[in-house]
Amino acid sequence: MVLVAFVTVVAPRLLLSWDAPSTPAADRAKAVNDIRTTLLQGLAGVALLIGAYFTWRQLDVSRQGQITQRFTAAVEQLGSTSPEVRIGAVFALERIAYDSPDDRGPIAEVLCSFVKRNGLVVPLGERPVPRDEGHKGELARTHGGEEPLSVRSPDRQAAMTVLGRRAPAPRHQELRLDRIDLRRARLAFANLADADRHYCDLSDAGLTGADLRRADLTGIWLAGAVLINANLHQADLRTAVLWHARLDGADLRATDLTGADLTGAVVKGARFELADLRGADLTGTDLATASLTGAAGDATTIWPAGFDAAAAGVVTARDDAPPLRPQSSHDLPR
Repeated sequence: MVLVAFVTVVAPRLLLSWDAPSTPAADRAKAVNDIRTTLLQGLAGVALLIGAYFTWRQLDVSRQGQITQRFTAAVEQLGSTSPEVRIGAVFALERIAYDSPDDRGPIAEVLCSFVKRNGLVVPLGERPVPRDEGHKGELARTHGGEEPLSVRSPDRQAAMTVLGRRAPAPRHQELRLDRIDLRRARLAFANLADADRHYCDLSDAGLTGADLRRADLTGIWLAGAVLINANLHQADLRTAVLWHARLDGADLRATDLTGADLTGAVVKGARFELADLRGADLTGTDLATASLTGAAGDATTIWPAGFDAAAAGVVTARDDAPPLRPQSSHDLPR
């Protein structure tokens, strides 16, 4: 009220005296009225903006409350005994993540926890790790008879699908998905860069075109997995099991494959530049079209029969040398 009184009574006369003091007396009343009208219109515009701001704030608070309710309901549904309800909850969380970027991090953590809770693998120390060809063939036949993850556990397949195509969070986040049974999962073109997946079982999984850059894949089982054109740049694959895996065109530059078992793997057109292959087993692997310039091997590396490692550009590293992974992608050959 004070502001309105000032604008309608005091301000017009002050502005007229300051801006046009020589205005004739006969015209002063009209000039004061014009100034008053202009000031009131401006005041109404300011009031409208303030009202719009508080309306927006009220709508935003209401929207945040709705998102919280949706989030809470979806998390409760993840504990349902019905797989259909759990699948619906997973996709509901995905929708919430698109609507609310600030909730993408917590939603990813909830989905990771959901996948781990329902699919932990047998501890590494209790799992057989056969090294001879007979056991490897037996294992391949066993895995070939497994049902796909989408049949065995459709809710976990849905959660992994959502995690693989998630929108980026406002802050960098590492997906903790270690020690999970994901045999025969469908994860083509999934974005799992920087994920922690050590000691997972991804045997016979479909990972065509997947992004696994810098991922922790220590001790992972990828027997029979399809990794065609996958990006494994600077990934940690120490002691990984890649029996008969498809790695056609895969980017394995600067990966740490120390002690990895690639027996019978298909590596047509794969890139192993600067990879650490010390202690790796490449028995039966055709390296004719693979690029190994700058890759490191040693006396414990098992090469395919008749393969000339030196001619392929492999360097001999000391047993106690650190991993050769570069700190920057600019150090890698193009």
